[in-house]
Amino acid sequence: MKKLVHLGLLFLALIIFAPICITVIHSFMGMRELELNIGGILGSSTKPVAISFLPSYPTFKNYKDLLLYSEAFYRMFWNSLIQSVPTVFGQVVVAAPAAYVMAKCQFNGKRILFWIYLVAMLMPFQVLMVSEYLILMDLSIINTHLSIILPGIFGTYPVFILTKVFMNIPDEVLEAARLDGANSFTLLRKVVLPIGKGGIIAVAVLDFLECINSIEAPLVFLKDRALHPLSLFFPEISLYNVGAVFAASVVIMIPAVLVFLIGDEYLEAGFKAFKVKG
Repeated sequence: MKKLVHLGLLFLALIIFAPICITVIHSFMGMRELELNIGGILGSSTKPVAISFLPSYPTFKNYKDLLLYSEAFYRMFWNSLIQSVPTVFGQVVVAAPAAYVMAKCQFNGKRILFWIYLVAMLMPFQVLMVSEYLILMDLSIINTHLSIILPGIFGTYPVFILTKVFMNIPDEVLEAARLDGANSFTLLRKVVLPIGKGGIIAVAVLDFLECINSIEAPLVFLKDRALHPLSLFFPEISLYNVGAVFAASVVIMIPAVLVFLIGDEYLEAGFKAFKVKG
């Protein structure tokens, strides 16, 4: 039975990694080979689509064109960092105290407030898009980086996850700190945050991956293409730029993979903490 489970997991892993491998392989192909392989998809050829497991004539031209001659790529990469890093930092700063109050403080309407957070978390961007747009327009920050950063900072998902993580902190630990004279701020700073560090880093990693891959919000709130993040680098794919698109896809994966690998241990710990009472 174990062997069947392992084979099933291996099969699923291959399905997941196949598009990544195809992307990496095609990023080293020249224009002619790309046309032969995927020209049918892009409408430039009537030949059937072919998948090559290795490029016949490997080349770094796609990477050279992207990294040396594509000013738009670097601008959009910088925009992604400007929009993602402050958003993730702000989410943690706002979500941690809110989650602490939800998890460890008692007040009237707490359960109702938590369910409001839950409902808001489940709502897709399209439902809140118009109201967010009107608010941002009233604040005069439409078509600025702040129009992406500000709504992201007050996202409900980090509060929900950290609330579940902080629920696992024993009440006895907090009571002992209170007997020693710790106030709520001291409890949060010296007890809750250190104990819940794994969950906080897990949330930060997931938020960073979500922010750097965000498409809908930049499309709606950013009219100036000079402000577009790297996630909007691929809206119009043609045979002319498909090589650079494959190369860009590989380059974009690198920061996400590095962040994931650096936070992998904390990500696993955060999921375990969430699972206990989730």
